[in-house]
Amino acid sequence: MPDKMSEMGSNPAMASTLSMILLTVTTMVLFVQRYVVSKKTYTMSALRPPKVIKLSTGKRIAATLMVMGVVTLSIIPQATVITTSFLKTNGPVFAGGFSLDSYREVLYKVPQAIQNTFTYASIAIVFMVIAGLLLSYVVVRRPSKLTSLLDALALVMIPYVIPGTVLGISLIIAFNKPPIELTGTWIILVIAYCIRKLPYTMRSSTAILHQIDKSVEEASISLGVPPMKTFFKTTAILMIPGVISGAILSWVTTINELSSTIVLYYGATATITVSIYGEVFTANFGTAAALASILSLATIMSLIIISLLSGKKDINI
Repeated sequence: MPDKMSEMGSNPAMASTLSMILLTVTTMVLFVQRYVVSKKTYTMSALRPPKVIKLSTGKRIAATLMVMGVVTLSIIPQATVITTSFLKTNGPVFAGGFSLDSYREVLYKVPQAIQNTFTYASIAIVFMVIAGLLLSYVVVRRPSKLTSLLDALALVMIPYVIPGTVLGISLIIAFNKPPIELTGTWIILVIAYCIRKLPYTMRSSTAILHQIDKSVEEASISLGVPPMKTFFKTTAILMIPGVISGAILSWVTTINELSSTIVLYYGATATITVSIYGEVFTANFGTAAALASILSLATIMSLIIISLLSGKKDINI
């Protein structure tokens, strides 16, 4: 057992070794889980819908109280942050009463960070939607060992195993010299977001594509429509609800991304999450709370859109 610990650590070689052990174990567990799940298929027939079981009054009340307790505990930190954003401040010290001073200071100090966050996320989403559509089609409609490997790497390895900081460092090393020198630009941030968050869009796209009968495409092709045109005019349109739901989920996680951003950004490309980190680090908790509230509002609005779309994405083929 080491006799002392620090934030940076005193033995980088040992830290790297332990990280590799952790990555190996995590990867093995995920691939075992994927192998077991792939061996079984679960389907539900519309002719035999699941039976709805009504709980007794006591069980209903107990379940409701349990859910309300969990929701309340999860809301308390968020409510604290929002309330803090409206408190009057005198530098790093909170004064009595409420005001919009923190929001005015945020709009004066870091307006570029707010703009960067939504701009980079929007650009990344465009690429993620296109890539999600095409990759999900290849994985579902053209199954092979290669596509299975692609599916495993894209949907398992990157989002759940590789930390954002590791990805950021890898991108810096890969694009730090000519002929492709992207380090220090906003482009490298967009690339990192696409790599990290694409699985959400892709998973949603593959899920809805599994619901679309392949005979629809075969019928279109048999009528003389080229396969490429069939995909964009038939399959892609049917996939839109699921793709949009996955894209919004990718958007939510992208605007909240910190681990890779803090490695890749520089002053002009800072985002809201980096600015929050900086404000907390300098003890400006009022402005940090204001930025966090703006981010939370964007997240809540996105989740509401997901909820509305999820309720309308039933596909009858």
